[in-house]
Amino acid sequence: MQCFLDSAVPCSMLLNIAHVMRDSLDKAKSNDKLSLMFIFFDGEEAFVEWTATDSIYGARHLAKKWEDEEFLHRIDMLMLLDLLGSSDPQFYSLNPETMNWYMRLSDTEHKLSHAGLLDRYTTSGVTKAKNPNPYFNQYSIQTFIEDDHKPFMERNVPVLHLIPVPFPPVWHKFDDDRSAIDDVTCENLMKVFRIFITEYLHLNVDD
Repeated sequence: MQCFLDSAVPCSMLLNIAHVMRDSLDKAKSNDKLSLMFIFFDGEEAFVEWTATDSIYGARHLAKKWEDEEFLHRIDMLMLLDLLGSSDPQFYSLNPETMNWYMRLSDTEHKLSHAGLLDRYTTSGVTKAKNPNPYFNQYSIQTFIEDDHKPFMERNVPVLHLIPVPFPPVWHKFDDDRSAIDDVTCENLMKVFRIFITEYLHLNVDD
């Protein structure tokens, strides 16, 4: 079974960020500043039935390992990307602890839209003009989605969980394939993510 939104596209986004922002990220790391670490979790799905012990194997292993190594306290924030790639996703702040950073994403989207830098900015094929419905809604919802962030959140690591609500209709279906990906939406999100990372790490893009 192919799983493009869950989660080939988020993995591709991370690889793209690593490639496009490589020089700036290398300089931040060499200057001993706050830097960026890319993590690719494995073993999320249950072998039999999703439970606390039969799921998210990779994330649970890594969180425990880093806890034992006293590394977790060095994580400023864990930003988890999941189920990305479909057209016009709807995001909400899912964690009050990182609400301020979620709002930075929302503000960045608004600025890019106002400057006309988001392509085919649409909702269900209708051009967003007078009453745009943004990707990043400016409020929170009270829900907890079982995902790879859970073992880290349980160990008090601040988490910014970016997953569409509701999930894309192809979630856990055989048609989660290349046809489910909207390239323009992906590129719009990448613009938001690149700016967010640049601001979060205080990168000097002029270097």
